[in-house]
Amino acid sequence: MTTLTLVKKTSFTVVSLATTMLLSICTPVRAFMFGTDRIQFDRDTNINFTFDQSHGGYQSSLWVAQADSGNTGYSNIARLFYETKPSDNGSAAEWQGSFGNAVTSENGSITQTFTFLQDQIYALLLWSDSGTGQPLEQYVSSSTFMNSPEWWAAGTHFRRDECLVAGCQQAVFGNFLLDPSSNASFTNINGGNGPGQYSSVTMAQLAQGTKISFDDAGGNDQDFQDFTVSAQLAPEAVPEPVTVFGTVLGIGAMAAARRKKKRGQ
Repeated sequence: MTTLTLVKKTSFTVVSLATTMLLSICTPVRAFMFGTDRIQFDRDTNINFTFDQSHGGYQSSLWVAQADSGNTGYSNIARLFYETKPSDNGSAAEWQGSFGNAVTSENGSITQTFTFLQDQIYALLLWSDSGTGQPLEQYVSSSTFMNSPEWWAAGTHFRRDECLVAGCQQAVFGNFLLDPSSNASFTNINGGNGPGQYSSVTMAQLAQGTKISFDDAGGNDQDFQDFTVSAQLAPEAVPEPVTVFGTVLGIGAMAAARRKKKRGQ
């Protein structure tokens, strides 16, 4: 499996430095974040990702990337889903790709579980081949700041030069609506709510399940329907009833022993 790293420029312009400082002041560090700022948990956390659908003529793959020390780069560490061809049937249904036809995973399952390690910073990267035959030709990141000229794909030097230093939002998180058959904008489809209103979710929303969808920057249409998955907290292991009962009995026995010892004293 090919691993490609996203690298941050080491030399900053004055404008870039000022923007970075402003963002760091205005954005407090939080242990939990699941959105366009970053993905981070305060303890090891399993997340189930389930593929929904893809649209568009690019052939793409969705990866989990982890930040390097010092946040100077991100490395692909797990490929969740990938397209074996651009779509199920050419341009039909807006280049729709479905799992089992145009889309698959490493183990052939439509749901993939990934463990996010405590306090580590992650992002989701959608890599695309726009028709050159290079599967890692260009990318969009779930983290907005990574979609800027300050970052590029090592080995390809591909950069999002169309975005400002602060980056472009290329992913949405939450309970949004998509309509691939409509020419209406994402904002109109969602009743006036723009992409910025779908920039993060709470832990409670993640426990119930939430959608994540990308715009692959093809055609500059900002429709956010090119690659869609759902994410949900994986259920934690529940103790067997016998084990729970035994634990309760054990606690009761310890309490009784302490009471007997006190009476003896």
